[in-house]
Amino acid sequence: MNVKPSIGFFTKDGEAPFTDKVTTILEWMNTNPKYPTPSPTLTVVQTAFDAYKVATANAAQGGVENTAIRDARRAELVALLRQLANYVSATANGDLETLISSGFPIQKPNRTPIGPLPPPSAPVLSQGPVTGSVRAVVPPVYGAFIYNWRLALASAPTVYLQTAQSTAARILFNDLTAGQVYNVELNCVGAAGTSDWSDDGTMRII
Repeated sequence: MNVKPSIGFFTKDGEAPFTDKVTTILEWMNTNPKYPTPSPTLTVVQTAFDAYKVATANAAQGGVENTAIRDARRAELVALLRQLANYVSATANGDLETLISSGFPIQKPNRTPIGPLPPPSAPVLSQGPVTGSVRAVVPPVYGAFIYNWRLALASAPTVYLQTAQSTAARILFNDLTAGQVYNVELNCVGAAGTSDWSDDGTMRII
């Protein structure tokens, strides 16, 4: 099966989903042993991404000039991401597991029957944008169209305080208590039904 990174989001996605996807790519490729020599380097891409995020925040304040600057920073970032997608495609060389581990969305291959889905990987948790929030991401599961998430205190792992669904392999939980340790797990749903639950991702909230 010939699989490649999907790059349609470079131009089709709005600012928020585009930002989420780039964040995931940088998180999953960082120190990923399957991609030892990214080209361009992740540092270069991160610098361009940071500039784009600053320009996006400025554009939200309004003004034709700010909007033009944001669009220019996005075009510069997209040019680098296209190069990175080419590197990922060449390095993965058609291997689905390697490609998924890059964080890039994948192109839908030709129609192939998909059986029961495996459980997702344990989510990787990171501090969210505000106090009391946590971001969870996993490599996408091929064939999944819905992800079911649940969150519990590590001290009471079967008492689920929040549940959520997403179509992307990422979620943001809010309104958590600083200093508490939380577990997050998920399953995924495909044409053949629902997978088993993943292992927990665990993090102390700040």
